[in-house]
Amino acid sequence: MVVGMDGLRFDLLAVSGAPVLTALMAAGAYGTSMLPYGEAGAPRTESPGEVVPKAPEPGNGGRVIKSRTDSGPGWSSIATGVWPDKHGIVDNGFAAPQFLKFPDFLSRAKNARPDLVTSAFFSWAALAEHGAFGPAIDHRFVLDGYTVGWAEADEQVTEAAERHLAQDDPDAVFVYLGDTDEVAHDLGPHCPEYAAALQTQDAHLGRMIETIRARPAYPNERWTVLVTTDHGHVDEGGHGGTSDEERTVFVIAARLGEDLRGRSLGAPRLVDVAPTALTALGVPIEPDWDLDGTPLEP
Repeated sequence: MVVGMDGLRFDLLAVSGAPVLTALMAAGAYGTSMLPYGEAGAPRTESPGEVVPKAPEPGNGGRVIKSRTDSGPGWSSIATGVWPDKHGIVDNGFAAPQFLKFPDFLSRAKNARPDLVTSAFFSWAALAEHGAFGPAIDHRFVLDGYTVGWAEADEQVTEAAERHLAQDDPDAVFVYLGDTDEVAHDLGPHCPEYAAALQTQDAHLGRMIETIRARPAYPNERWTVLVTTDHGHVDEGGHGGTSDEERTVFVIAARLGEDLRGRSLGAPRLVDVAPTALTALGVPIEPDWDLDGTPLEP
């Protein structure tokens, strides 16, 4: 199960005391890295879905990834295992997607092993509407956080994921939660409301994990849980640029029922999430997929 928490700053997570995430880090493995993109001097995104003008970025030799530190590029990198210069999403406009060439990890898993049951749950509808997670996925639950309200949408997404985990037999699940990002845009990430949103999403994660542990088949299953984010936020709220606060992301990896004693993953990247999930499912990574990520070893 991959759980994405939008716009979650790791420095604030680390001091939050959020019990579920803290326990996963203590028993699992985790680390941070810096996104290899961002646009200096560009206007900052003020809402999760806003499309803002791109600033010119001079080349500096080698591989230059021209993209904003926005949700579209971040989640597309998590889904596909490649950076924006390959999957084509450089902001929240989703204008030039290459998802047929670089599909999401759930679609790759389904294509490689048709017997697998794949599922995705979103409170940000753009991820489904623009194909970041493709139509081959077996079970999809999509809400529009702008219409429903982000906190309520995350609650309904969690309830739907709980029902699915309890009643069905999924092999690979992706869950997106977005209220942390919305609050940070409105009030900045240092406010009490952001801390409360983080604690609520932590509780959502805990409910899903407890549902997994309550499955009758759980003693014979081996569940890997990955938690990540797409970007950070500047102190006043917003992202898109090149600051450390915007570019720092994290990955937490844990195998339920195993104690890895909080070891370091080094510098795990967003593009490592997809190959890690595929490897956990027993799907070999093919060289001709041209992935930028490599499987993490939790």
